[in-house]
Amino acid sequence: MSIVSKEALLKTAATKVGYVYDVRMKYHQDLEDPQDPHPEDPRRIFWIYNILKQAGCLDIMKSVDVAPVSDNKILQVHTQEHLDMLKDTELMEKTTLLATQQQFDSVFLCKESQYCARMSSGGLLALCQEVAAGRLNSGLAIIRPPGHHACSNVPMGFCLLNNIAIAVRDLQRSKLVRKVMVVDWDVHHGNGIQEIFYEDNTVLYVSLHRYDSGEFYPSSSDGNMDMVGKGKGVGFNINVPWVTSGASDGDYIYAFKKLVLPVAEEFAPDLVIVAAGFDAAICDPIGECDVSPQGYACMTSMLQAIGNGKLVLSLEGGYNLDAIANSALACVKPLLNIKWKAGLIPQPATCFSYATLSEDEINGVNRGKINYSAAWKTAGKWDPASEVPDCYFSRPSELGKNVVDQVIATHKPYWSILC
Repeated sequence: MSIVSKEALLKTAATKVGYVYDVRMKYHQDLEDPQDPHPEDPRRIFWIYNILKQAGCLDIMKSVDVAPVSDNKILQVHTQEHLDMLKDTELMEKTTLLATQQQFDSVFLCKESQYCARMSSGGLLALCQEVAAGRLNSGLAIIRPPGHHACSNVPMGFCLLNNIAIAVRDLQRSKLVRKVMVVDWDVHHGNGIQEIFYEDNTVLYVSLHRYDSGEFYPSSSDGNMDMVGKGKGVGFNINVPWVTSGASDGDYIYAFKKLVLPVAEEFAPDLVIVAAGFDAAICDPIGECDVSPQGYACMTSMLQAIGNGKLVLSLEGGYNLDAIANSALACVKPLLNIKWKAGLIPQPATCFSYATLSEDEINGVNRGKINYSAAWKTAGKWDPASEVPDCYFSRPSELGKNVVDQVIATHKPYWSILC
């Protein structure tokens, strides 16, 4: 039964919002220890799909067909050697697969991995084509494996193909878009996206991530604020490197208001793609940050003002199943122009371990109710069609504010709007 009211359904019926989801993307699995689920858990995409279905959102969204991305589209971004390695995995036995994955940084492989990676990239591309062509206004790609760590010549960080880079390059090749802005709010730096577009002035890449002096994954200086691009791409690579754990709504919203949105206005992209990792969410076991579902909704709403509202969110990381589901629902609400208090209100996650869920919990059955009234002081006051609210963590931390201010100073030579 739909949780969105009939009134809300009628009001949003004309909204052209799409999604991609295919259960076959769950086939990509870690073979090492089936009893100890890998953080990049196949259930991640189902939890997002399921909460959107329960909330009635899928009833008013368009399902976009998914097909595996072709070799020639992959080769616009990745090397032949990279593609050949993935193809070879289809014929490998378990022992060879386990040995092959050890050659890379934080990657797991199975016989179905190449197919799932192609489906993930193909799904995002199909959704972006619909939005870029104007048949849809916006959408959410519920896909895995993720992609923003995958470099042109090597998979890494749970990522096999760089989904966003493949989509951008093909959209540009087909002349559906010229300029694309990629906003990466995954808690990890998207080193693969940065590497691929580092000398490109047609792609503006903005990443907000934990840096921890280069100690946080992917553990290099590439995520520092002084990595501004090269050649024609100087100024078109913007890193906002949080110095420690705990970045909250206030830190992100401050960065958006002072940096992300002004630069986006000057860049004037034809399309905005979000590398939508939800591992900066409250209770994520890896990210250890404090972004609430309402914070993600705020950022989504703000980005709708850019690029004629052409906006695609593409799932990247996020390892607390409850957190990614509620965060994704929070992002979809402004896309559908559904008031915050209407229907199912996304809640901050509970701090359970992603590896200790019962089958009932996996299927969303008999989950406990938690009273968040004390924390959710602004719940029910936000109409995303009218204004962006103050979030739960309404003020930036001094550390967060200092980082953003330093990034602004770094990029003033490249963006007149920051001066």
